[in-house]
Amino acid sequence: QKTPASSDIMKVNKASSLSKARSTTYCAFRSIAKFLLVVVGSVTITSCVVSRIHGITNEAPTNVNVLVHQAGILRRQGSNANHITNIPPVSDAGISDGLVVHETKPRHKNTLIDFAIGGFPKCGTTTMMKRLSENPQVFMGGPQVDVGGHLKAVNEVNLLRRNREQEFFDLYSTERINEHTNLAGPNGKVLKLMVGFKGPEMMRMEDFFTNVVNLFPAIDLILSLRHPVLHFESNYNFRLRNADLDEKLKLIETQHLIGNCGHDCKNNCTPKFEYIAKRSRAHKHDDDTCTYSSTFQYGLSRLSLTPMESEELALLDHHQMTIHPEWSGRLFLMETGQIADKDQVRHGRLERSFEEFLGLEANSFTTDETAEEIADYQSHHKFIHICDDEHHEVRKVLVELGAKGAHWIKNYLLKSDRVEVANKDHFLELIEKWGDDPC
Repeated sequence: QKTPASSDIMKVNKASSLSKARSTTYCAFRSIAKFLLVVVGSVTITSCVVSRIHGITNEAPTNVNVLVHQAGILRRQGSNANHITNIPPVSDAGISDGLVVHETKPRHKNTLIDFAIGGFPKCGTTTMMKRLSENPQVFMGGPQVDVGGHLKAVNEVNLLRRNREQEFFDLYSTERINEHTNLAGPNGKVLKLMVGFKGPEMMRMEDFFTNVVNLFPAIDLILSLRHPVLHFESNYNFRLRNADLDEKLKLIETQHLIGNCGHDCKNNCTPKFEYIAKRSRAHKHDDDTCTYSSTFQYGLSRLSLTPMESEELALLDHHQMTIHPEWSGRLFLMETGQIADKDQVRHGRLERSFEEFLGLEANSFTTDETAEEIADYQSHHKFIHICDDEHHEVRKVLVELGAKGAHWIKNYLLKSDRVEVANKDHFLELIEKWGDDPC
């Protein structure tokens, strides 16, 4: 019969042997797992570790946060990530130079888009999109295509207006986002990824904004405004940008463009430019240049940030556009005069406020236009000069609309705690001028 001491010794030896066996098995599995990670990672690293993800999921987000891989392969060699064989770790010492950091967490469908540069055309939206596209923290949407020597993004507006959701989501696949962003910040900091798109017609188009809110109810909006008189002139000339200057054009008189273009610019109050050249993209029935198009308060009121009292409704001319109280995002509001501000201190505050709104790294954003962009703008032909006497009547209407809009913005919209304005005194100074004829 075994003595108690001998029994205890046997139990200890058995436990020790079992522990060693488990440890050996664990190490073997761990080695296999490491090998598989390298193999799988080399094949699928651009598809966010697991498989190709279109940037959206209907499930709750996973706990995977960031992926760090060797830089230069994507950018310097122009190849995909299939050549990567090792995934360097994110150490406590920080992310070393030459590394690209990517977000790998697939987003929930309703949080795929963080922000939109929305609002109104001819109010600096293209400049804002270009500057944000240059920021490594920001992905601004569809593939870039060369149009006349200029890079232009695919028009997400048409996809969202026409309920082509899957095509829109395909533009925001995780591969495409990772290809155009780098979240490696200074001193090992992992930067915040921001995903957005440009939709300058958003607030005017009934179906566009409705679809955006249905898909992304908490989306943040960046909206810029402009003196209605100057906006009307810019919009009118823009619609003729592709006309042949050597051919005679019969331009509609501006006093015939006074009125309401309709919720989606679809009624008879439109400029009917008559072209000899049918090849022009500026079609005969161009349909969104009228005084209504330069009335910003109508579109802004759709955000449901004000009480909509009787006096307010009078300022809004009792428009019939839909209001969306289900939208829960924030609004960053600007006037284009702030973007072109020559006061360097004020201009710097605008850019820093913008960075804080989006969560961008400090001093990483500028609103400055390049010399090429300025030269290109100055080269555009002006078909009308709004300060000419023949446009006096339309200017008078636009100034009246501008005064009402400035009053509504100041006394109603800016009282919402969801509206952010940089250099508020300067902003108010600029919109007060909407009630004055700039000519």
